[in-house]
Amino acid sequence: MAEPSNQQPAPSRPPRTVSAMVFAILPLVLIAFGMAGLLGQCSFNPGGPQVQVPTVDVPAELDRASDRVGFPLADPELPPNWRANSVNVLTLRSHAEVVRIGLLTGDGHYLRFSQSTAAEEELVTADTRQPPQALGTVDAGGQQWVRYQSVEGEEAWATDRGDVRVLIAGNAVEPEFRTLAEAALKAPLKP
Repeated sequence: MAEPSNQQPAPSRPPRTVSAMVFAILPLVLIAFGMAGLLGQCSFNPGGPQVQVPTVDVPAELDRASDRVGFPLADPELPPNWRANSVNVLTLRSHAEVVRIGLLTGDGHYLRFSQSTAAEEELVTADTRQPPQALGTVDAGGQQWVRYQSVEGEEAWATDRGDVRVLIAGNAVEPEFRTLAEAALKAPLKP
């Protein structure tokens, strides 16, 4: 049987090499990144991620909190490189209120400063999320504080300031605990 003479030879296929595949996919990748960039869904940051930690106006937040609680609040004056990133009011099982300030120290450690009329045991349990386990005492700011074990390598310090219990907890180092303890006891009280 003779082959028809009007049949054309089969077209040649492009080469199947890695470089050929890269050049075939490259336009699609560029289009995808271009679309994502235009829509704001990705960014390029060669220095790594930058986390923006919120900062709160502690005096204003404590003024608002003082309207809810029936006890005076301390606004400790802290080093300028410390930042408050939260202030909230919690209600414990006994219906006692706790005003808590979250702080980042200059070295990036985290501390919570809580003020309440709750019993020390209840306040410590609420903050450390475990029954109180005293580790001893420490003197700071001219007053004795009871040290408590907390979860995840944290520690808590508690003492009384008149009728108000104050508690400091977090993963900071002892000099940072002392800085906050001294400032908490020296701070004027907001009625």
